[in-house]
Amino acid sequence: MTNKLFILVICAAVGTAAGFIVMKTYKRKHAYLVGVCDMIGELKRNISYRNDSAASILGAFDTESTQLKKNIGEYIAYTEAKDGKLDISRGFLSSGDHAKVKELFGALGTSDGASQMERLNSFSKLFEDMRDKAGEKSDKYGALSVKLGFLFGLGVGVLFL
Repeated sequence: MTNKLFILVICAAVGTAAGFIVMKTYKRKHAYLVGVCDMIGELKRNISYRNDSAASILGAFDTESTQLKKNIGEYIAYTEAKDGKLDISRGFLSSGDHAKVKELFGALGTSDGASQMERLNSFSKLFEDMRDKAGEKSDKYGALSVKLGFLFGLGVGVLFL
């Protein structure tokens, strides 16, 4: 009896852990998009008032998302090299999201202040919509994935019995 209960608890724990991993992916994407929106806001403020370069603004920008920090570092390395190709790592982003992020970083510092502000405003709307959708998904499916993981693990444990 003790062995059966132990198997049941282990299966439920593994299912719950899998649910937490899925929940973390939703939260990680949402945090990344929150960071991108904050980054665009910082760029718009600094370009319109201080007229700093995008690389210097991003060099001082701080975010919680490790993937965004990596992407900013890759952009800064690209601007310092000036002979290479912009290579933004994909990480956990989908191919569509990665293409949009790459387009954003590719557009930075390529035009005058007024044109740059127009492009940043359009990117701002795009990424705010993406952030809102990711937040809704995270709220809706994050807790659900933990619950379903627990129930799936419990079901597998019962089948083993």
